[in-house]
Amino acid sequence: MGRESAQKETNNIIAAVTLAHHKVSGGNSFVVEAQNEEEQKQIMLDIAKAVKGDVTKTSNGIFLILKD
Repeated sequence: MGRESAQKETNNIIAAVTLAHHKVSGGNSFVVEAQNEEEQKQIMLDIAKAVKGDVTKTSNGIFLILKD
């Protein structure tokens, strides 16, 4: 049998785009607070495009921009 290498997939959180009612502290990530949902979506798109990152939205409405 051949030796199989385990591949570990890791994503770094580049930024969190939040609204004012979210309480997020940064660590090594950039946290942006938008004034409304429309601005939140636009900021998320701008940052994700700039860093060529992936986006996920958490169940409480925070957008996370992730990059390998």
